[in-house]
Amino acid sequence: MNRGVGDGQYFRTWYGSRDWRFYRMFLADIVQHAEPGPILDVGAGLGYFVEAAQRWGLACAGLEGSADAVAMGRERYPTLNVREHRLSEPFPFADASFGVVLFNQVIEHLEAEVGAHALREIHRVLRPSGMLLLFSPSRFNEKERVEDPTHINLYAPSELQDLVRRTGFERIVAQDDPLPLLGPTPLGRRVMHKVFKHVGWERLSASANVRAFKPGNPTP
Repeated sequence: MNRGVGDGQYFRTWYGSRDWRFYRMFLADIVQHAEPGPILDVGAGLGYFVEAAQRWGLACAGLEGSADAVAMGRERYPTLNVREHRLSEPFPFADASFGVVLFNQVIEHLEAEVGAHALREIHRVLRPSGMLLLFSPSRFNEKERVEDPTHINLYAPSELQDLVRRTGFERIVAQDDPLPLLGPTPLGRRVMHKVFKHVGWERLSASANVRAFKPGNPTP
């Protein structure tokens, strides 16, 4: 189980050039769409997002299956609120503890049953009307599949939306990006976004991203 858990070398290779500033965009999305409340980062990696939230004075915790990643994160930022925890196990939090859960570039690293379990635990620890942000490469993104062998379980956008819906979430909004079939230039990206939006073929999708909410009224 948990074959997708990376070691220190994996995190240095893929994330060593980043810092907390790379993850500020998620904070903007959270402020725009969610109600105030504690944030949980599931599969926090080196803890960059948790660090970004903490630097901005927001209550945020992280769970990460890699002991190496947790140690590296705390070495970089000693007050980092990330703990080692395998996502195949129940989350160490009470029901309705968080207003937002970020599940960023993680589910594709997990066996299908572990990913489904993690989504159920996310649903449990979210408050009523709490928001889930889930980001993953698409099953049709061959580049992601080939370059990173820890991507063991890629979903089509419709498959991931259906899994989120069956877990109990509602108000599911796709936030997918198209494959860069016309190259990486700004013009190429703009044209592909227009084609993708107009045609809607998920086979053109580079990602399987969703924003979704737990049913219910917000906790006062």
